[in-house]
Amino acid sequence: MTELMRDPTPVTTGPEILALAYKRASSEEQLKGYGLHVQDDELRAWEAADARHTIIEVFSDEGVSGSLDCRPAMLRLEERAREGKANRIVVPKVDRVGRTARAAFNWAWRMQDIGVHFISVEERIDTSTELGWTMFQQHVLFSEMEWNRIRRRTVDGRNKKIECGGWPGGPAPYGYRIEGKGQKGSFLVVHEEEARVILEAVTLLVDGKKGYEDVAVELNRLEMYTRSGRPWTANNLYQRMHSETFDGYTTYRKTNRGHREKATKLHEDRTPVHGDPVHISVPRILTPDRTGELKVTLKERSIGKPRKPARIYGLSGHIVSDCGLVYVGGGRTGQRAYRCQGNSSTKSGCGCTNLDAIETEDAVWSVVAELLTNKVILSALAEGEFTSLPGDRDKYLERQQRLGTSIEKQRKLIEDAVPEYIKAGMEPAVATAATRRLLEEVESWEKQLGEVQHWLSEYEQTQDRANAIMSLVHSPQESTVNLDAVGKARIFDTLRIVVFPAKGRFVKRSGAPCAVTAWHHATGTRVPPDLSETQWEASREVIAQYHGTRHFSMTRLDLRQALNGMLHRLRHGAEWSETEPWGHPETIRQRQGVWFRSGAWQALMEHLTSDGQGTATYRHPTIPPLHVVSEVLSRGLPHASLPN
Repeated sequence: MTELMRDPTPVTTGPEILALAYKRASSEEQLKGYGLHVQDDELRAWEAADARHTIIEVFSDEGVSGSLDCRPAMLRLEERAREGKANRIVVPKVDRVGRTARAAFNWAWRMQDIGVHFISVEERIDTSTELGWTMFQQHVLFSEMEWNRIRRRTVDGRNKKIECGGWPGGPAPYGYRIEGKGQKGSFLVVHEEEARVILEAVTLLVDGKKGYEDVAVELNRLEMYTRSGRPWTANNLYQRMHSETFDGYTTYRKTNRGHREKATKLHEDRTPVHGDPVHISVPRILTPDRTGELKVTLKERSIGKPRKPARIYGLSGHIVSDCGLVYVGGGRTGQRAYRCQGNSSTKSGCGCTNLDAIETEDAVWSVVAELLTNKVILSALAEGEFTSLPGDRDKYLERQQRLGTSIEKQRKLIEDAVPEYIKAGMEPAVATAATRRLLEEVESWEKQLGEVQHWLSEYEQTQDRANAIMSLVHSPQESTVNLDAVGKARIFDTLRIVVFPAKGRFVKRSGAPCAVTAWHHATGTRVPPDLSETQWEASREVIAQYHGTRHFSMTRLDLRQALNGMLHRLRHGAEWSETEPWGHPETIRQRQGVWFRSGAWQALMEHLTSDGQGTATYRHPTIPPLHVVSEVLSRGLPHASLPN
């Protein structure tokens, strides 16, 4: 029955074993003494024990958990193995391959499919034999059980503390403080000062019938600020007034806190990694009756209000900040922006610059739109996706069929054959032991079948993405010209666009905007070239229509030179102080203002650009330079960066 599970394909044609060695140590294992140097000794001892053993190259993952399916050194080793120069991968212990079935089996299967098998020094396992493969399966499942047991013990200890009314860790909810902080018996008590703020806010909302904005203003006037000492806003006051603590509990391991630094770690299905959410009882700040009145008031405020249209943030999660976190969309109406999550994960914030949503989306889309015009690159991207997932689909389908058949036969054996043996006189204790052994095999196969099906599911998703890219190849170029926000977001996701703002804090231009510059931007009026003496004579006539001829004799400025300085500033975005080569900067600035307010400037620009000449008015950047990368492109082609 085990033969149905393994795919035995021994690759050695002779006694020589050419191996790639792999060692791995998590941070905790290094502290406990099983670091990389210990594993080095074990690998050297294995090589020295037999002249037929040769280690070609050693790959090391330091401080990396064995629960991860993809590790840097492991992936490099896999690339080397595909060169065909080795017939084994040697590891000090089976759990170096992976601490979970998903991490271990998938790597073992991928290597098995290209004819490379595993040797484990400590357990004396060689997976090129039937016995070796069976032992490998058993050790993988045992390793995962041990890993889960350690995790469960940690979680159970924390849960036991919670059940006894203790506080497991992290900041206390608003209105509470931690009593005995840093000790095993810590718990939550009411924070008197914050409780007074809550009571005042509830009074203003319920009894005073005030709105959130008015309540925030009143609290700030009374110097009743937030925990961080900042003034209240309608938004953070809204959050506080909808707190679950008013019902006498708070939730540990919340699943709706996004990707903040201390957010609950979640599986792909959004369930917590380290245990289910737990309700912790807390002392009530409001009486049950007062809580009911507050809920009625909050509900009345939400009734009859038109729901705001959903705003699309197509780059949310695609922008990676200097601090390592990602940007998400947010902002009030008319102020759409992307904000780094690091600015909300700590009191001081990470300091990463907020990005104007429209400017950022337009800048990134201009880069992506250029890529969409290159059908050759898109075709290569699609091909790269088709071949990106390591492993052989046909062999995974064979494994799925073989494991399914084995499980079905084994279950039938347990249901039909074992009872017949008992009827024929088999001792009940023997039958029970045999049944237990058969069920253990079924459990092992079902575990492997689940991992096979997970890989096939990922494969299908990858193929769907590749097909989506191919549809872009065959779509007419016009179809992507006028895409709405939803369509653009879909393409950002398909191409796995990643955006890196330039490092360092970006400082936007300060001060009041120049009215002349704003007019040029709004009207699209171009900036003409510098004026010659001949052009200036015609321009004088235009200006004289608004100011008369005396206007030209009442200044010490060379007005032609001054005008050329004004045009230089508009073309290059220069400061007024930089116009000194053309005359006194402040006098030039004032003269431009006079012309603009009278309408002379507008008429002059119309005259000077009537022949179609001129350049666009300089726009000061409102966002830092963006480095745009496609993760699909980085796998499918030699260059990861898109032109920008």
